[in-house]
Amino acid sequence: MRSAKLLPVWIAVIGVSLGSATVRASEPDLEKAREKVRALEAEFQAVVAKVTPAVGAVSNYHATFNPKTGQVGVRLVGFGSGTVISRTGFFLTNVHVVDKAARITVALSDGVSYEAELFADTGSKGDIALLKLHGRKSWPFVDYNKGDAKKLEPGNFVFAMGNPFGHALDGTPAVTLGIVSGKSRNASERRFTYVGAVQTDAEINKGNSGGPLFNALGHFIGMNGLMHSTTGSNTGIGFAIPINQIRDFIAPMMKRQGKDVSYGYHGLHVGTAKSGGALVRRVDGGSPAAGAGVRRGDVIYKVNGKKVENRTAFVNVVDQLPEKKLVRLSFRRGNNTKTTSFKLGSQADAPRQRNAAEQALPLWERAYLGAEWKQVENAVYLTRVVATAGAGGAKLAAGDRLVRLGRTTITSIDQLVMILSYLEPGHKTRIAYKRDGRTREIGIVLSDAAEAAGIVR
Repeated sequence: MRSAKLLPVWIAVIGVSLGSATVRASEPDLEKAREKVRALEAEFQAVVAKVTPAVGAVSNYHATFNPKTGQVGVRLVGFGSGTVISRTGFFLTNVHVVDKAARITVALSDGVSYEAELFADTGSKGDIALLKLHGRKSWPFVDYNKGDAKKLEPGNFVFAMGNPFGHALDGTPAVTLGIVSGKSRNASERRFTYVGAVQTDAEINKGNSGGPLFNALGHFIGMNGLMHSTTGSNTGIGFAIPINQIRDFIAPMMKRQGKDVSYGYHGLHVGTAKSGGALVRRVDGGSPAAGAGVRRGDVIYKVNGKKVENRTAFVNVVDQLPEKKLVRLSFRRGNNTKTTSFKLGSQADAPRQRNAAEQALPLWERAYLGAEWKQVENAVYLTRVVATAGAGGAKLAAGDRLVRLGRTTITSIDQLVMILSYLEPGHKTRIAYKRDGRTREIGIVLSDAAEAAGIVR
């Protein structure tokens, strides 16, 4: 790697500097050292300039909703970072950066803030989200196929870029320089678990989440996401999801707009066997592993041809794979060796997450009428209509009385709010209304929170 080549130069410069403290260095020696520093700076500056146009600052807006009036709004509640990875405007960031978002914008170094939509993500457990940017036909991007996190070694130079503490909301990313501190680390925070992560001492603070980690060549080698801190700011321990792991999710995400692409579920609970390998302590009933014949007490010693020496090695191989990936296990059962294979399920299949009860959708996922209202006796009247939202598109107007939504007759605001809370944006239905004593009916496409607040994408 280029970073390995740069390291002796850096050491040479430091050596001259240390030598000058004890032995007076000649001016020619000092000037040679300065030239090496300037050359190193020039290389770093070239890398940063090359990738800066593709690094963005993310703003996350949450929905506000007054059920009594129907008024909808959005307010800025969080920020983060991310990277454009295709000329067509696909953009990588963390799930937790865009969590509960009713509206997402991304500012780039051209000074423009662009509207974005959540295209797909890894849902529970994972922390990879794919956005789609709007507003241009062609986008600056970095090639996510060039980087190889497997070639990283402790001591390699890396750059972290992003929007720390919201100081890069103008779209010009902040840059920090550090080294790789460790490989194949496991870390977790709240519901997100990082497996096989790159550890770095490049400063990663609140707002850097979702931003890229580059090597000294400017290759995209990871996505920053977690930091270990007792103060809320960086203490030199940050974690990035390696690009090799992310690549397994990008293609299925691009094909599954609006759907999660989950990390895989296997149903195995393992520890480390005394004889080496991963000891199966429990197998979830009905899980993919159970269906493949794996039992409690089996000792797994290979996964997809890779040797497994302990629990950590097993987790680092299996728990970073997406759903539907084929897993091949070699294991010992008593004095016999066996092999089996199965496709990983979705995390939604895990027993702890099964919930068949229908529930009202949260504010950021539900449909909105795109109008405000009031109750008059046993009737609901519109008081304001957003021209660019569902009601405006259906040509409803202030003063209209709502008669029916779908097949349900509307007699109260509570009833209307309850119906909408179970529907998703884009839902198509019929709406009946009364105007000038005449009842009419028309099709309507329900809006999301941003549209209902009058935000035109």
